[in-house]
Amino acid sequence: MSAKYTVVENLGRHWALHGTKPLGAVGVSGIRTYLYPFFTPGGACVLQEQPPDHAHHQGIMVGQDFLNGHNFWAMGHVRYPLNFQHQEKIEHTTDDEDDAGVTIVQRLRWATKDGQAVINEERRTRFEVWDGAHFAEVTSIWIAAFGPVHIGQTKEGGLGMRVHPQLETFWGGTIRSSAGKTGEKGVFDTLADWVEVSGQAEGRPVGIVMMPHPSQKAVPWFVRDYGLHLYTPHRHAPGQIAAGGTLSLRVGFVAYDGKSDGAQADRAWQAYRARA
Repeated sequence: MSAKYTVVENLGRHWALHGTKPLGAVGVSGIRTYLYPFFTPGGACVLQEQPPDHAHHQGIMVGQDFLNGHNFWAMGHVRYPLNFQHQEKIEHTTDDEDDAGVTIVQRLRWATKDGQAVINEERRTRFEVWDGAHFAEVTSIWIAAFGPVHIGQTKEGGLGMRVHPQLETFWGGTIRSSAGKTGEKGVFDTLADWVEVSGQAEGRPVGIVMMPHPSQKAVPWFVRDYGLHLYTPHRHAPGQIAAGGTLSLRVGFVAYDGKSDGAQADRAWQAYRARA
């Protein structure tokens, strides 16, 4: 019998376990909700939480500036006290505890510091154990429950990750894409099925692969040597959500141990695409 997937809550984190082994956790704070940590099978965390240079970069996160003029990207950043927007947790449940994985489902309300509701969100965070890797998928469905929503054109928004500091280029980390490009200069603003960041972290070679779901619109990648990597649909054009309508962001992530030449990332992408 295979190990059972469960979720255990402790001190604001909802931990996804496979047997007794933690895969990662969804954290719920008074400001936002996000995925951190996320471990390789060997136990190394491949994400970073609240780095000093960008305190609002928290693991695998969702946010957007210019939602009807409000900033839901820099939530919690001390340099922008007038933009302290927050997400209000409405409901948190766990379902799909099965032999294949576990999904944490959250229903959230994005509201301004003055309590003005802008959108509702359903977020589904799926954890699975793959052969030689751990998988997490974040699906964020924005619901225009309070009237039409205008999404301004900005680089500060979408669904993405801030990687472990030792995976930053400064410390020898490597950014690689499915198009065969490497480094920020090579990958930034290009199209690719996946982006991988690999290097040494916590004393061992590790990597993390980021893969927008095949159903998502292909957009140029936003990658940075300092560790921020984003799927940003509105970096080049604004958008609208009609009253009562929805917008969905869906991205898969794979964490693995070992050195990489892109082969692990390509295998992860083929497995992800096959299940789409």
